[in-house]
Amino acid sequence: MLLALTTLLLAGATASVGGEFASFSPEQVHTLLNDLYARGDMVALEKTARRVLDENPDVATDTRFTTPFEFLGIAQYALGDLEKALEAFEAAVRVNPEDAHSWVQLGTAYLYLLRVPSAAAAFEVAVTELGARYETHSLFKVRNWMADWRDREPMLDEIRAFVDADVRAAAALGLNALDFIELPGPALVSLSRLAPVAAIADPAARRPLCCAADDAATRLQSPQLRIGFVSSDFGVHPVSALLRGLLQFLAGPDHPATVVYCFSLTDQPSWWRRNISRTVDHMVSLAGRNAAEGAAIIRAHNVHVLVDLNGHTLHSGLPLFAFRPSPVQIAFLGYPMTTGSAAIDFVVSDAVATPAEASSSLFTEKLLLLPTHYIVNDHMQLLGHTVEGEQPALVPDDGPPAGGATGVFVFATFSNWQKIDPSIFRAWMSILARVPNSVLWFLRFPGHEDATRNLRQEAKALGVDGDTRLVFSKMVPWIQHTHAKRAADLVLDTALKNGHTTMLDALMAGVPVVTLEGSRMSTRAGSSALASLDLRALVVNSYKEYEDVAVHLAAHPALLRRARAQFEANRLQFPLFDTRKYAHNFEAAIKSVWAVKALSRSAATANASRPAPAVAAFHIFPAQRWQQLTPRTFPVLSGMGDTRADDEYATKVGVARAINDDILLHVGGHAAKDGWWIVDADTMRRDHVDFHLRMDNLHPFPDGSVAALYASHVLEHGHYQLHSEVERTLREWRRVLKPGGELFVSVPDLLAVSTLFANATAADDERMFLMRVLYGGQLNAYDVHKVGFFSPLLEDWLAKTDFCDVERVADFGLFQDASTMLFKGVPISLNVKARACVRASEQH
Repeated sequence: MLLALTTLLLAGATASVGGEFASFSPEQVHTLLNDLYARGDMVALEKTARRVLDENPDVATDTRFTTPFEFLGIAQYALGDLEKALEAFEAAVRVNPEDAHSWVQLGTAYLYLLRVPSAAAAFEVAVTELGARYETHSLFKVRNWMADWRDREPMLDEIRAFVDADVRAAAALGLNALDFIELPGPALVSLSRLAPVAAIADPAARRPLCCAADDAATRLQSPQLRIGFVSSDFGVHPVSALLRGLLQFLAGPDHPATVVYCFSLTDQPSWWRRNISRTVDHMVSLAGRNAAEGAAIIRAHNVHVLVDLNGHTLHSGLPLFAFRPSPVQIAFLGYPMTTGSAAIDFVVSDAVATPAEASSSLFTEKLLLLPTHYIVNDHMQLLGHTVEGEQPALVPDDGPPAGGATGVFVFATFSNWQKIDPSIFRAWMSILARVPNSVLWFLRFPGHEDATRNLRQEAKALGVDGDTRLVFSKMVPWIQHTHAKRAADLVLDTALKNGHTTMLDALMAGVPVVTLEGSRMSTRAGSSALASLDLRALVVNSYKEYEDVAVHLAAHPALLRRARAQFEANRLQFPLFDTRKYAHNFEAAIKSVWAVKALSRSAATANASRPAPAVAAFHIFPAQRWQQLTPRTFPVLSGMGDTRADDEYATKVGVARAINDDILLHVGGHAAKDGWWIVDADTMRRDHVDFHLRMDNLHPFPDGSVAALYASHVLEHGHYQLHSEVERTLREWRRVLKPGGELFVSVPDLLAVSTLFANATAADDERMFLMRVLYGGQLNAYDVHKVGFFSPLLEDWLAKTDFCDVERVADFGLFQDASTMLFKGVPISLNVKARACVRASEQH
């Protein structure tokens, strides 16, 4: 019975099982849930664990096996519902407080929700009380988030021993290499190679979806380059704040040969998500999909170059890259070191952050080097209006004002606690001791209560009054944060891991930054940014030089003023904040990679007896170094044309969903009908239009939120081949429809209209009318038809895009429009009803 039930679950037939879980033994439940976990089907695991707990709650108390609460939490965590996962893990430790693994899961959930003290308490139980020494790395990591350096060196030694043993055994490791940057370079590479999301064990993942010879040839002949970005961070996250401008420019009129896709691994409603969705050509949700399903969706969009923005971070997309959905796959921005994944061909960087001669051994990927800084940003577009005027004073939360006219010199670090280590803190305290009338300014990141106490104690141990010399201030709203940071006189960069976004914040604010250049990508981000401003003078190579430069600038106000003026001027002269120029460089780099792919394909075709060279066989360098730019001015607008419509749309949809009101969409509709919302792309239309949206980008509507969608004589306005607009539109309609939701599609019937046109008795004016039915009236850019439909073609597209129960009908009985039009008694429309197929993961 267990095998049969597992098969039913994996086939999506959970609803047909009834209450059979009530008779399951704890061992049977464990086997079933563990099988779903091993298969990576988190949707089915979540549903099954909930049903087990509802129908057979007693199995949760059997401590011989992993509790269903833990399986439930694992699934919810993987699906992005961290609050529910936290509740499940809390229930798991209540049921079995002796289970160290449940405490580890609980600590991980707390940490990713930035409830740092609670995370530390959970890991303390697991490691120090229950003896889970293999999780010492988790305790080490969470302590760093509170600047708690107790037993730091012994813990590092213990972690090194675990790493060495697991590397020798080629065992998959649960460590994120970026959290242990102190380890030797070869150990970090091994960590990355053996990370769970890099080393995919599923044999199916070793069978790439892309690309057969004919498929590759078709893609190489495409007139446009399709670039896809995969991330879980298209929301309130630094990645979105940095990337938004690049995406806008790549999808804009300056780049007509580039089509931009964003594949979102999570659904985070926010201004950032709405703005990016409106900006790019296509926003595709992969939320709730496993790696194989996500890869298949990407493959269906025929993306040429796929870009990973996560690396080994929360909700990483690396597992789907293992299925090779695109010919070229690249890592960029979100993870400043190697992914260790054989599925990633290149990592985007620059020659300062990763000098090829010194960095090759630290990467399993080849280097794709940009002519300037690799860390893109959108600061000039969004924050340019906040950085002019007089330097403000610092008003800390727990002390007197500093900076400005107070005469107190303000050193600052804007990095969070986990980037601070004892070595850099000792250097900072030495600087404060040598500059008496000065303070060191920190921001109150999560965990700040413990960090404040710990840092002040460390300062006192080093002879500095931490209560008065270390000052802290709360985080200000994002749109104001650059202005607030102008209160700093000099920023001291962290050395363990440089500031990335925070470094850019300081430079945009015009504040000089001293950075200690390391030997790895994550410790050279500061020198990369300063090089792109032509300000290498503040890049140092030793702690002594770091201290001396900071003290010298503080002791010579005139020199510091000149440095600040130079920083402010260079923001508008040099490449660091020129996002438009960055977009051109980025596009050129991606095209270089694609050209290499074309050459390797041509070589394989010319000599079929020899294998084609790998696309990532060598590093790719820029054609030229950066050049000084024409001076620019700060933009007046920060929203880049964004309007309040996005927020209004989200609110309207949210209200309808909150009251369980069925959402009915009429795409391209002209006549208002009670209960139906009209969607139209033509912003000049005002007659009853509720949403001005493209038919292939209904981004205000979450997955599975629409009960029915009606579109009469709309679908033919999309290309059937170029950009795959028809298929893409149908996929978007399937995305927003609820499982089983109804689709009503009417299109001109190519067979009927062409037969009427060919009739020898047809008059010229009748043929003119029929021609307009086929090709559109062409009164504006929206009134152009690009495909002719006949029944098998439309049915094939509907089946391909996950629609079921396809049925041709004479009349929908909903609207009086072109779907009911007759010409000489003959219907000219092909009317089809269908339902959104109920996927296995959507059955209840």
